[in-house]
Amino acid sequence: MANARELALQTLTDILIEGAYSNHALSEQIEKNELTVQDKNFMTELVYGTLQHEQLLNFYVTPFFKGKVKAWIRILIQMTLYQILFLDSVPEHAAISEAVTIAKKRGGQFNGKLVNAILREIMRTPLPSFETIKDQEERLAIETSHPLWLIKLWSKQYGYEKAVQMAKANNERVHVTIRVNGVKGTREELKQKLESEGITCTYGSLSEDALVVLKGNVIQTKAFEQGWFYVQDESSMLVGRALKPKHHSKVLDTCSAPGGKTTHLAEIMRQTGTVYAHDVYDHKIKLIEANVNRLGLTNVVATLQDAMTLNERYEAESFDAILVDAPCSGLGILRRHPEVKLTKKPSDLDEITSIQKQILNTVAPLLKPGGTLVYSTCTVNRKENDKMIEQFLGQHSDYELDSTLVKRLPDALSDQTQHGMVQLFPGDYQTDGFFIACLKRQG
Repeated sequence: MANARELALQTLTDILIEGAYSNHALSEQIEKNELTVQDKNFMTELVYGTLQHEQLLNFYVTPFFKGKVKAWIRILIQMTLYQILFLDSVPEHAAISEAVTIAKKRGGQFNGKLVNAILREIMRTPLPSFETIKDQEERLAIETSHPLWLIKLWSKQYGYEKAVQMAKANNERVHVTIRVNGVKGTREELKQKLESEGITCTYGSLSEDALVVLKGNVIQTKAFEQGWFYVQDESSMLVGRALKPKHHSKVLDTCSAPGGKTTHLAEIMRQTGTVYAHDVYDHKIKLIEANVNRLGLTNVVATLQDAMTLNERYEAESFDAILVDAPCSGLGILRRHPEVKLTKKPSDLDEITSIQKQILNTVAPLLKPGGTLVYSTCTVNRKENDKMIEQFLGQHSDYELDSTLVKRLPDALSDQTQHGMVQLFPGDYQTDGFFIACLKRQG
């Protein structure tokens, strides 16, 4: 039987050193190793917990490193300290003993003794205090393990208190949320089906299509195999309702993979009309098709095409509705992908806004007069969101914001939905950070 801590260390090394995505790296290790359910859960906790608190753990352990230390040893020390500080179920002596054993196995007796010495010293010495950090933004960055530039960005755009809320929310536990396939049945019927298979779930707080999974592996159910639901955050589910295409519509989905919003649109149209889904990578097109087939949908056509060249494929005024779920910085999904905090750079934001602008300008002529265009991102950054829409409207006089968006979103968001746009912040409704803007093309 594989050792959960060893696999967690390898996964963290793949993510932090090799640049792997957390969900992919974790899934790969779990799939190729024999683990109990308890060990899978423990391994997942170690990986995501260490990633979420990496900057804080680094602040704590750095004073105890004398000279250059191998990257995997630093990660092992951080992972062990995470267990001691954050997991009540793990005794201190057990965490240290396991770390030393792993170090010996991976790097020999010398490294085992080194890890033992560092951890023993950390346990004997008071950890560094946040009080030594005078600047409040820098202190918040360390305490919540966020890059300082991001804390400064959020403070400038939304205020310091909102930055505090988002940073803390990004370190909270995340429940799996699922969207009922309306073609198969109702949310109530799905809930009953899952409960009969031992899954504990409750209704979502925002989306009328959402269930929140409280206990059990929902992917290993007959309901999943039979296409009764799609795993999706509640904030993302609101996009389909925002666009709300009529039956028999011709809909363009510009950046579709892995197919969550694509399939939701197809479900809303009740198998009528067609959703034309596109992505720039062939393996992602296959992923869209796999999800479409599992859900039993027949009104989706998935094709390989760069969103910035869709005007070469389709004639002007071809579509009743268009979704631009744009590539973005992903600053709204840090609680699900904590490694983004460690890899994203301010320059990345400027590069992505250029792509977003090009996609919008490319597809704008493809919408029929009177049609609806929804622009969405899973980020919290005004340059990618409301400022992007302001720029677009300044260049396209035939478009205007759709103030009726508020009628298609939950009542809880009525105060936040202003002039056809809504920004969800991490921590508001236990959802990801998300932005939606709804536009109409004038006839």
